[in-house]
Amino acid sequence: MADYLSLTRLGVALAFMVAASVMDWRTRKVRNKVWIILGLVGMGVLALQMLMDCSFLDTGQATYNMGHFLIFVPIGIIFLDVFWDREPLYDEGKINSVPILLYAIVLLITLAMVVLEGMTVETGQLLAIPVVMMVFIAFFYMGIIRGGADAKALMALAIMFPVYPILEGLPLISYPANAIDAVQMTFPFAFLILMNAAILHAIAGPTIRFFKNLVRGDRGFPEMFLGYRMDIEEIPKNFVWPMEAVEDGEIVIMVFPRKDGDIKKELAKLKEMGETRIWVTPKDPFIIPMTAGIIFSIIIGNMVALFF
Repeated sequence: MADYLSLTRLGVALAFMVAASVMDWRTRKVRNKVWIILGLVGMGVLALQMLMDCSFLDTGQATYNMGHFLIFVPIGIIFLDVFWDREPLYDEGKINSVPILLYAIVLLITLAMVVLEGMTVETGQLLAIPVVMMVFIAFFYMGIIRGGADAKALMALAIMFPVYPILEGLPLISYPANAIDAVQMTFPFAFLILMNAAILHAIAGPTIRFFKNLVRGDRGFPEMFLGYRMDIEEIPKNFVWPMEAVEDGEIVIMVFPRKDGDIKKELAKLKEMGETRIWVTPKDPFIIPMTAGIIFSIIIGNMVALFF
């Protein structure tokens, strides 16, 4: 049964992620309903898994009890809160009591679940879901995860994959039997997806750009790894940031372009300096490497495990 649930989770997740990748490529935006539906389906599959292996069904192999179903309260509150256009926690000297109340409920329900069921492996794996969701929210506000859609996607995937998928013969990097439970709780599958996506993005992006520039005859270090040259007139029509700017009357290369400036004014200054074609860096759609990261994680596995 575990194989069927893993295949279901994998099929649903990839279907949504491929659709989101197309949206991200075309517009660099993904509609919220994609992640809301994916998260809700993930909750449904998790509920089904728990029901099939719950003590009150007397299956003889029960691992979940009624108290474990409390996990859907913190999961639901944290997940749906990111899509709710509510007032911020603190704004203009006023404290919004609503999020304080919501997350107080999350904490109380979590404590109740631990008291009722104890800190078993199953309890730890379930509690890892809201914890990793909170971590992804923190990553977004810290700038580690750049796009809101990326953070929402990872939160939905954390719900869809509460444990590592079980498929025959996969992943190629297997985990020691006595370490599987620890890996599930300390390095959730959603973290693995993020890690592998970041690795794939860090390798594939610069490599593709390097050979693309090499063929075009555009040279420059590190520019040819970070971007490519584009006509100034085409820049506003594309998802790119200029890597060149005018400072103190001189044209300089910015390895990390300013993303909060007025691009039109910057381009106008470059035109005045006689520039018609400059280096730009693309606004990469991270949902695409994230989708590839799911496949990589399923087939290859957790490369961090090799160090242990």
